[in-house]
Amino acid sequence: MKSLINIFCYTLTLALLAACNSDRGSELANHLTFYASFDDGFEADIALGDPTLYIAPSLSRAAEELEPYDGQNYLGRIVEDEGRYGNALYLDLPYDPILFYRGDNNMPYLEQNWSGSVSFWMKLDPADLAPGYSDPIQITSRGWNDGALFVDFTDEDPRIFRFAIFPDREVWDPEERDWNDVPIEERPMVDVPEPPFSNDRWTHVAFTFNNFNTGNSDGVVNCYLDGQLFDTLSGREKTITWTPGSVAIWLGYNFRGYLDELSIFDRSLTDDEILQIYELENGIRGL
Repeated sequence: MKSLINIFCYTLTLALLAACNSDRGSELANHLTFYASFDDGFEADIALGDPTLYIAPSLSRAAEELEPYDGQNYLGRIVEDEGRYGNALYLDLPYDPILFYRGDNNMPYLEQNWSGSVSFWMKLDPADLAPGYSDPIQITSRGWNDGALFVDFTDEDPRIFRFAIFPDREVWDPEERDWNDVPIEERPMVDVPEPPFSNDRWTHVAFTFNNFNTGNSDGVVNCYLDGQLFDTLSGREKTITWTPGSVAIWLGYNFRGYLDELSIFDRSLTDDEILQIYELENGIRGL
């Protein structure tokens, strides 16, 4: 009898844990606004806006001269069974042309009290990147230093990986200084001097943001690598003024490497939720 009771308790515990994990997954899925697994091509699996991947000569000409990207020029290609889960997107891009998804609704934007999260996987050796700065992901409607969310590799040797969250230029740098004249402590960035990337393993990258567009110095950005909080950027005003229809989710600016599981959420995820995404057995599909 005692052994039967133990078995029953064990089974009940497993059932409760499964139900709890299912509820947590459903909660995350409810806040997912964009998801590109690259398992079935270039088109996003989930998109509250346009799911199409586009190519354009440059960001400034993206609105007038874009066309759906189908692999032309081999700038990006789907590589079967090479992803963190399933297939992956391999990019070998110069500074232009650009590949991007439209941000309207895919990257949810609020004029007040805005928060969100971005998550993706990368596999590359930074030493293989072409000379110059390299941005695996950049989300903006204007430019890198004027209302932009991105991660990049510097042009140094060895390269430094950075999380970059730039408010409107008039907010963080009203004097419009030359970049080299801006003290490091004033730059809205988090540096990773010894980035963990290599050709032999996938690295999970995520950042969350909260209290944006409040008009106060209470903006918070949390930066994660492989499910763990790396650093936090806080105590600054984070006002970003976008025209949603002109926002681009830009992939692979001067970048050479693999991307997988690009996901955007409409709220700031917690530490536990970022870890949950990192530990998913079947990726975002598992939500």
